[in-house]
Amino acid sequence: TNLPFSFGYGFLASIMALFLRSLALSFAAAADIPTVKLNNGVEMPVLAFAAEVWDPTTCKTATAKALDAGFRFVWSSTLVGDDCQKAQQEAIKESQLQRNELFIAGTVNDPKCSGFEDCYAQTKVGAEKQFTLLAEKQLEMLMLDYPADANCDSIRGQWRALEEVYAAKRVRSIAVSNFNLQQLHCLKATNSTTPAVNQMRFAVGHGKDPVVQEDHDLGVAVQAYSPLAKGKLAKDPLCSKIGEAHGKSAVQVALKWILQLVVAIATQSTSLDHLKSDLQLFDFELSDAEMKQLNDYSPQISTLMV
Repeated sequence: TNLPFSFGYGFLASIMALFLRSLALSFAAAADIPTVKLNNGVEMPVLAFAAEVWDPTTCKTATAKALDAGFRFVWSSTLVGDDCQKAQQEAIKESQLQRNELFIAGTVNDPKCSGFEDCYAQTKVGAEKQFTLLAEKQLEMLMLDYPADANCDSIRGQWRALEEVYAAKRVRSIAVSNFNLQQLHCLKATNSTTPAVNQMRFAVGHGKDPVVQEDHDLGVAVQAYSPLAKGKLAKDPLCSKIGEAHGKSAVQVALKWILQLVVAIATQSTSLDHLKSDLQLFDFELSDAEMKQLNDYSPQISTLMV
């Protein structure tokens, strides 16, 4: 009469053990991701998961997979659309991870605004929308996707809106994306808050561009998006050759090159295996000679600034 109970208990115990082991591995993966200290003291994980312009179901499942793989930085851009951002928020909530384990970033995009007041107003509205879509009272980061096209005054209007949100402690850091040096100086000239991060397209093939050092000189961390040049580096011959020496893939070499330049990364995938692989970057180092090869390498990839 005890057999059914014993079998059931043992089965449940085994399932629970497997679940706890999986959870422990997930937490271990997350704990192994280094952080970079931003100019205001906030620690930002060097690896972030970012959605593409996917349908809501894909956005949700990919975000859930990223969290399961060990990512704890979810970078959610307004450019992926409201439904995708809502789906990412659902995946975060359903993960049951503690909020203090996560680094969540939203973005605002209003490059066609014109003049200080118009850009301030549009950015303010866009910022409020991010708190609603992501269902957060405070975000770790709020970023401008693009600078205003018009002029410095317009960019300063955008930035003032983010500064107010930052001053109200609703975000822990404010950042920009696709800003060139002149646009960063638009902010510096008025003693504005220095952006914590400048996110830009950056990958192997951009090694000779001075933008990373220029940003670092201003105290601005750099985060790379499209770190594989839209997938073109996945089978790159030089990255593959260097990878063979380390037992790593071309993708892992391309990402490691970025990290060794003290640049953070936002990566995306719908594959759990690929996401796990993207986190396996901290058990090897590229040599000075390998870094030089990659620094000098010029495969046919897109230009640095959009």
